[in-house]
Amino acid sequence: MSKSDKLLYLECYSGISGDMTVGALLDLGAREEILRRELAKLPVAGYELKVGRAKKCGIDACDFDVILQDESSHGEHTHGHHHHGEHTHGDFHTHHHEHRTYGDISRMLQESCLEEPVLEMAKRIFRVVAEAEAKVHRMPLEEVHFHEVGAVDSIVDIVAAAVCLHDLGISRVAVSVLHEGTGTTWCQHGRIPVPAPAVLEMMARYELPVKITENEGEMITPTGAAIAAALRTEVALPEQFVVKKIGMGAGKKEFAQANILRAMILETKESSGQEGTKEGRKEDTPKESVWVLETNVDDCTGEQLGYTIEQLMNAGALDAGCFPVGMKKNRPGYMLQVICREDMRESLENLIFKETTSIGLRRYQESRRVLEREFVDADTPWGTAKVKVCSHHGERYYYPEYSSVKEISKKAGISLKAAYDEIQKAAEPGERTEE
Repeated sequence: MSKSDKLLYLECYSGISGDMTVGALLDLGAREEILRRELAKLPVAGYELKVGRAKKCGIDACDFDVILQDESSHGEHTHGHHHHGEHTHGDFHTHHHEHRTYGDISRMLQESCLEEPVLEMAKRIFRVVAEAEAKVHRMPLEEVHFHEVGAVDSIVDIVAAAVCLHDLGISRVAVSVLHEGTGTTWCQHGRIPVPAPAVLEMMARYELPVKITENEGEMITPTGAAIAAALRTEVALPEQFVVKKIGMGAGKKEFAQANILRAMILETKESSGQEGTKEGRKEDTPKESVWVLETNVDDCTGEQLGYTIEQLMNAGALDAGCFPVGMKKNRPGYMLQVICREDMRESLENLIFKETTSIGLRRYQESRRVLEREFVDADTPWGTAKVKVCSHHGERYYYPEYSSVKEISKKAGISLKAAYDEIQKAAEPGERTEE
């Protein structure tokens, strides 16, 4: 089964949190050494990772924990399945957490040198949280203050989930009905109802199905809800599938049922080769549904459009670009086109209206095919370069990343084209592939 064939299914019958998700993905086979290597790129300190095993109602599960230094010295830590930063009321009063804005975290991630797919996924998860908090508190997105979600442990949870997802080669994710408890929970502002306001906002915005249980207390954390919303690409499971692998992530609470998140890698009928193309040949590039957003403008500057495209890509667009068009009254203009997934459509539409002079846009659904891809490191005399490797019908294509080409070009004092060729040559067989 190729990487692009994989469908990840998150079964959230006992809720979902950041640490449960990371534990389940590690149990599925995401490599701990890769996780630690990537997390070391974050400009945050004062924590250590603990990966172990735990029994929940007799079921063995992977227990992932981020232990803050001020807590480990006291031998007490309850990171995991609690509100926002996953701390109990007692932790809220005894542990200090840095308050960071959405802008702070965006800059932190941008400066981290994380691999591009990991960076984009982490930014997407944080944006989901930020939009929910902005709505709840009625304030601009960039000014949203993350209290618990801006704490070190939650930042690590979110980036760790993105790292593990990328390491497993997952691009398609289905999420079950989210099970939630009742009553109240504590946050920085005091006691609030369950589901927490930000969690409820994410449920509404991303149409996450939910079932309220008789369990007392919070089962879905804001981090968990944001991960579910940002990762989900499929609204339902396929009619037929084969379970290829199972991972268990342990929560930190005790309920009547096992407090675990089950993650499964599924192989669908189409991806297992039981169906082919019209020519009888199995199609190795699965189709997915995307939204196309378009608007025509003739009174928007080049600077505005360039900035808008940059913001759209940072906000989670799959692609964005401008094309010259002729408009009414014989005026030259541009068509701004954006490709995105369903869960990002509304926020990207709002961004277009905010940053351009557009007063209306078109939107329609299309299907697209993407080649299976992975990233490898290519060793050159001037340092290591990142290369995207795409596969199609048994052929492999090597595309050096622009940032690496630019860096090698400057170090070696050679042209950009020469640097590209050198990196491509270094990556081709036998390159060292990180499977």
